[in-house]
Amino acid sequence: MFRRMAARYARKWRHVCALISYGTFSRVKNVILVEVERVMRRAELRGLPYIIVIDPINVCNLKCPFCPTGRGALPLPPGQMSLDNFKRIVDGISSHAVRLILYNWGEPFLHKDILFMIRYAHERRLATVISSNLTILPDGGGEVVVQSGLDDLVVSCDGLTQETYETYRRGGKLERVLSNLRKIAEAKRKLKGRTPVVEFQFLVFRHNEHEIPKVAEFARNSGADFARIVKPYLDIDSQDIRPAQNPDFVRPQYLDQGKKQPAGSDIFSPDADQELCASLNPPPIPCYWPWRAMVINWNGKVDPCCGKNYRESFGNVLEQPLREIWNSPAYLDARNWITGRLEKEKHPNIVCRGCDGYQ
Repeated sequence: MFRRMAARYARKWRHVCALISYGTFSRVKNVILVEVERVMRRAELRGLPYIIVIDPINVCNLKCPFCPTGRGALPLPPGQMSLDNFKRIVDGISSHAVRLILYNWGEPFLHKDILFMIRYAHERRLATVISSNLTILPDGGGEVVVQSGLDDLVVSCDGLTQETYETYRRGGKLERVLSNLRKIAEAKRKLKGRTPVVEFQFLVFRHNEHEIPKVAEFARNSGADFARIVKPYLDIDSQDIRPAQNPDFVRPQYLDQGKKQPAGSDIFSPDADQELCASLNPPPIPCYWPWRAMVINWNGKVDPCCGKNYRESFGNVLEQPLREIWNSPAYLDARNWITGRLEKEKHPNIVCRGCDGYQ
């Protein structure tokens, strides 16, 4: 019981826990500076991002219908970051960053060097987290994952039977996921390891919401430390996968399904009408990303958040100093737009324009 409570606490306060475990004087000083500047809603910052997302690979082995990777709708071509470029980036962020998120649009365990990346980040005293469909494991199985130093592992599994699981995780085999979960749990026991803390993540749809009462026990019995029920982002025009009937498991924007969003109102679409998006979601906007975090794609290009960016890149960390990008015109426009300080008639060509904020 204590272990499960501790795991839930670690999930809720994950950034604080990472700072406690991996904090140095310079990192703690940077986090305090970032949070002060965020509260002050400053545009030009002295603090640097303490949460870094590096997407090592934007390829996946599943075809989940609402995922742009599964649909082949990503704005970036498929590719993977080289180990040398990864090391170069990590060396540049290790003095100020606390938490390194090693996924965004792909299945990280498909990258041949993912364990080296985790180990390298661990050696640089960065907290690491991966989200995986766990239909595959690196050569060496659960033991090499535990030995890598990975702190947190999110396992995406949205069904307790093959029938419900494959409705969304198309191309996946539930038994393979459960087998890999058990391998990691057995390796932790054998090696007396406390990490990775394994979260069983369950996206709720209409076809699987009847399984919710059994998720927590199912997850524990499968080797996870705890389970988390998640309200997913949806395509409400989909005829195959519908939102849950229980409104407690549906994001607010999908509850009024009779109210259709006008065409061109999806800011994360290449065909978005930016004037319309901006009018539907005027600033100020509740978002912390451009103060706390930075997203780095496999090719070094920078996005302000984990959403799809069909607009201009904010820079490239393989070509420019991170601090220069962090206070570039694109980032200044983003922060000023979010806080409502940018004149309403000035609409910068950034993905933040018209977004309703990180939810």
